Amino acid sequence: MNLRALLAGAGIACGSVVTIAISPVAAGSAPGFTCTGTLATPESVPGGTYSSLAMPAGSLCAVVGDVTVTRPLTVGTGAGLAIFAGSLTVRGPVAISTQGVLASFANSTPVHIGGPVSVGQNAALLLGTETPGGPRVNSIGGPVIGIGESSVQIHNADVGGPVRLKGGGGDNALVDAFSGGFPGNFSDLEDNHIQGPVSITGYQGVWAGVIRDVIRGPFTFSNNVENPVDEYDIGSDTIYGPATCNDNSPAPNIGASPGGPSIVFGPIRGDQAATCTSA
Repeated sequence: MNLRALLAGAGIACGSVVTIAISPVAAGSAPGFTCTGTLATPESVPGGTYSSLAMPAGSLCAVVGDVTVTRPLTVGTGAGLAIFAGSLTVRGPVAISTQGVLASFANSTPVHIGGPVSVGQNAALLLGTETPGGPRVNSIGGPVIGIGESSVQIHNADVGGPVRLKGGGGDNALVDAFSGGFPGNFSDLEDNHIQGPVSITGYQGVWAGVIRDVIRGPFTFSNNVENPVDEYDIGSDTIYGPATCNDNSPAPNIGASPGGPSIVFGPIRGDQAATCTSA
């Protein structure tokens, strides 16, 4: 089965997520906000500017207005922060701890992060939904680094640093809950401008895509193994540097997304070079 053909009906890929009842909480005049919600009883984060947003282990909150956090944000172990309305702006780095989730399910609820993002073991970063050729509405000011991550999905964003994903592809319980059971352990970079190298290596999720991106640096897609086997979709990218593609199972192809072969301003290397770039 071609997973790409199913994305339009998937919860986390198209923004049609499960409905969660969210209890309102007044922002008041407190300088910070601490999330006390759970998956059974989520809590809302009203619009406003906060000096801090604390996401303790196992907590679950939803942004329901335009929220600005003036300090770095750490999503605790197994915690989840979802943007259901408005937007989220963090004036600093973001760290997503083991099994944690930071998710915006639609391009109408943008996320702006002023520094780097780290995605921990079986954690997930989900920004936007597939909008071919659409405006870039999300932004990340620094590198995105995933080590053993479950899923990194970045759509229609400006990323001011490298994207490096190493290993991972395991399950995430909160993503499963959001998606209604559809497998969410896949990684996808679509319609982004990325200021730096992109490297995806050793990933073992159910699917991965790198589509319609402008990458200002080398591109590496190597030693990735799908389980179960579906396909890897890579194409329509503009790569300002060498492209290396080798030892992936299955070999990448252009997939079903709109677009064509990638343009590579540099050498193309690896035993799967031709299929990796659709050249």
